[in-house]
Amino acid sequence: MTKKEPKEIFYKSLIACIAIIGFGIYLSIRGSKEKTEFENVTGKIDYFDKTFQEINYRNKGNHRFIHIADFPLVFDIFVGKETGDFSPKFEQLDKLKVGDKITIYLADKTPLQRNRDLRLNKTVQFIDKDGEAYFIRGNKDKYGGYFLCGIGILLTITLLILKQVGKIK
Repeated sequence: MTKKEPKEIFYKSLIACIAIIGFGIYLSIRGSKEKTEFENVTGKIDYFDKTFQEINYRNKGNHRFIHIADFPLVFDIFVGKETGDFSPKFEQLDKLKVGDKITIYLADKTPLQRNRDLRLNKTVQFIDKDGEAYFIRGNKDKYGGYFLCGIGILLTITLLILKQVGKIK
């Protein structure tokens, strides 16, 4: 019987764990920012609907598409109302209409969002009209960040244990 040699993946795996933890920290910080800390765009709505071109989500009622005149992208806003959805904290978007002047506060795209549908921006954090809130993001980013940090830490501990017992180099 031959003894298996420990695999030499420790350092690559450790770097991956650090990247997971780093992305988790980034998301949790982004999810904790105040409205004034985000870039904002103000303008008149020239498109508002539950659908956009050929985009066909599973549950059509869970998204709103808003375009502001002279802004290059359409905002895709998740407003899920089903149990278990990471729905917004506050949302009354259906009270908005074409021609309303609004301010949208948006975050930078994450590295995972950069190469997705380039027509859309899915990073809306807040929407105001006449100083009144119409949309306040939920805790998806904050909790997602905490989750990724936890997974990264657990994987790091597992790697250290495997290295200690000689299963990996």
